[in-house]
Amino acid sequence: MNHREETRIDASESATATILGHPDVTVSCRITNFSRSGMCIQVHQQIPYGNAVKVDWDEHFLVGRVQRVVPEEGEYSVGLQLLHCSKWQE
Repeated sequence: MNHREETRIDASESATATILGHPDVTVSCRITNFSRSGMCIQVHQQIPYGNAVKVDWDEHFLVGRVQRVVPEEGEYSVGLQLLHCSKWQE
């Protein structure tokens, strides 16, 4: 059973994820859902827990920290905790 304090909104949008580091690594990804505090993406490679990731889609971007990584049928579901998002300015 999945207990969450926030509502997640399902999505299926293509995007680009940049794993921030030395050097930065850019991979394609798919946004699977998002909430006010983060986003979940699917990627073809594992991203280490704690890494910072920038996700670009349309004219927006989100910078988040990896909070969970779950292998799923040859891909990885990566949960990102929101650090900054250009779309969700308050």
